Amino acid sequence: MAEDIIPLKEEIPSEGEIIYKNNRELFYSFDKKKNCYTQHVSYQYEANQVIIKQGWDELENRLVEIIKKINAGKLSPLAYFMERSQMDVTMLAQYSGIRKWRVRKHLVPKGFHKLSQEEKNQYAQALDISIDQLTNPEIFIQITKSNGKEVNG
Repeated sequence: MAEDIIPLKEEIPSEGEIIYKNNRELFYSFDKKKNCYTQHVSYQYEANQVIIKQGWDELENRLVEIIKKINAGKLSPLAYFMERSQMDVTMLAQYSGIRKWRVRKHLVPKGFHKLSQEEKNQYAQALDISIDQLTNPEIFIQITKSNGKEVNG
């Protein structure tokens, strides 16, 4: 019955199969020795770890492309932090309290440079960053170097 649905304790992923270390979850298993159900915190199954790692790798690739566009003057730093937080225009507008059309306007450098102090505060709070991070273009050089990827505009 329930033993057929819930995996045995031995079937829970072991620590030796870890591909992606940032995602642990709670598993329920049946321990035959104790003849009871137990909880076990571990990493996801290998197949799930591969999928999650691919997703994070893809996000990192998109961030590198956004940094290139920022360095080329096509996007504002807001685009980087929005993508890093995995937000779209609608979500950022809702979290920041700034209208969608204005968020879109602030994604380009010309509109971004016209941000008021209040809008900077709203974005910084919504993105969980400081105003200095939001407005300091040097941060992208540091991010690029820390990721070990060379980004040329």
